[in-house]
Amino acid sequence: MPRIEIAENPDEIRKGVEVIKQAWGVTDMSTIMKDLLTAIKFTGGLVLLAYEGDQVVGISFSLLAQRNRNLFLYSHMTGVIPEFRKTELGYSLKLRQREWAMEKGFDLVAWTFDPLQGLNSNFNLHKLGAIARTYRKNHYGTMMDSLNFGIPSDRVVAEWYVLSGHVKSRLNREYNSYGELPQAIITEEKGDYRIPKDIDLTLSDDYILIEIPRDINTIKKKNLEDAINWRIMTSDVYQHYFARGYVLMDFISRDGRNFQVASRILPQGVKKKTIF
Repeated sequence: MPRIEIAENPDEIRKGVEVIKQAWGVTDMSTIMKDLLTAIKFTGGLVLLAYEGDQVVGISFSLLAQRNRNLFLYSHMTGVIPEFRKTELGYSLKLRQREWAMEKGFDLVAWTFDPLQGLNSNFNLHKLGAIARTYRKNHYGTMMDSLNFGIPSDRVVAEWYVLSGHVKSRLNREYNSYGELPQAIITEEKGDYRIPKDIDLTLSDDYILIEIPRDINTIKKKNLEDAINWRIMTSDVYQHYFARGYVLMDFISRDGRNFQVASRILPQGVKKKTIF
């Protein structure tokens, strides 16, 4: 008799997807996605669609979730079709998600993002006012899509405290200004991009900078080893400073370089302890 176990990692879950295909005779993964979204909606989750006329051009879906007996809304995906990527549609979807969360009594919406993607850091940390203080190594296991293929799928967990003063300030476009801050990653130029040379794990300032690539996707295309090295060295930095109470709380660009701002001072309304 086969044994039954709880799936614990993405690679085990991937094997389960193959069983779904055989058990239900499904060959088109879009069928699975449609049924999954229907189940999310039926069980109290949120599925948002953005329309341009009769065409759906954006989607955001979220699950009701709990961790350590704390209930929250988990935002799994928010995306738009290519023609709308340079618009504010993604931002509008997140604002509607926030409204719904508050209507339902949630104070926390959470999701994961790749901390090496500068656009994501700007959107999540700077525009929305989310914070991050949990690092997940190879969170999704091996990923085969063009955006993620080739390097470990490490992620940070975004915590969006939708009722907090910090989030309200960011949504009102009230941003912080920073002077010179110590840097946890020392980088150097290599052709038309930068690579990490060393890390500094001795900092104890209230605010520090963590440099990330200007465009990690370009680096992956030019030299995969350099992209992997970015992942390895930033992983050490995130895990070290998160363990010491720092949180990612902002994103800035200076002189063509991208930096995340990590702080030992919690932004207004952010809970002292993470549930993740």
